[in-house]
Amino acid sequence: MKIGKRLKIVAIIIVCVLLDIVLHLVTNVFSTMPENPNYSIVAKLLGTEITASLWALLSFSGVAYIYCRIKNEIPGEGVKKGARYGFAIALLWLFAMFEGVGLFGNPIINELVVGLSDAIPVFFMGVLFSLIKDEKGQNPSIEQFNLGQKMKALSTFTGVFLIGRYIAYYSGVIQAGHQTNPFYTFFWTLLMGACIGVVCILLANTGNSMFLKRNSIKFGFLIFGINWATFLTFMPLLFSGYFIDVLFRIIIDIILVTVGYYLTFSPNIAQKPRLIK
Repeated sequence: MKIGKRLKIVAIIIVCVLLDIVLHLVTNVFSTMPENPNYSIVAKLLGTEITASLWALLSFSGVAYIYCRIKNEIPGEGVKKGARYGFAIALLWLFAMFEGVGLFGNPIINELVVGLSDAIPVFFMGVLFSLIKDEKGQNPSIEQFNLGQKMKALSTFTGVFLIGRYIAYYSGVIQAGHQTNPFYTFFWTLLMGACIGVVCILLANTGNSMFLKRNSIKFGFLIFGINWATFLTFMPLLFSGYFIDVLFRIIIDIILVTVGYYLTFSPNIAQKPRLIK
């Protein structure tokens, strides 16, 4: 990658991080911060504003890194490619925010506004990345999901995530609101699994199915894993007492998504894809 292109990517990251900070300042009245927080050592040393800004820089850099790694595999051309990636990550982060309603009892409108303050800049970043001229020219042919594959992806990811998360809930491995807010927790878990299925539909290339295990690991650990992990690190980075819970949450979810991807593309029930150029 040429130096000029690297500088453009860094500039886009900085611009979108600044937009993220501005949006959070403007929507501060909807903040989901606890009343008497127990801040982490990092937050105590650097202050909450600098710590939150560092998290934004880390998470947006993670999004940028994954885009650079998989951009030639994302369906679409030009702005559509970047918008597709940006929308997928924005959707993933936004739905993740809603877990706070069941976990901490936060108002759903607050989680929505705060979530949009992160989702809008990350979508904007994906669009901006797609405006950078590609040095490699045109992308290879990419096979998108047909209707049958879309339904399979949605149902598989939803089922795997729902079952896996509830095992983690009832075993006490991670915190959950299944006892204090059982109905909301169930529907959030259900919809979060479907959301991950949508992300797979938006970003996966069904034509590259020869190396199923490798592709499953790539989607679960790289595409989903990095974007998920960097987003969830906000809590342990800013507050004390969340590190172990978030670590187990990240590991469990990555494993579930990897399994979901493998089952979705299982050759035993795979369907004929649609070729696009």
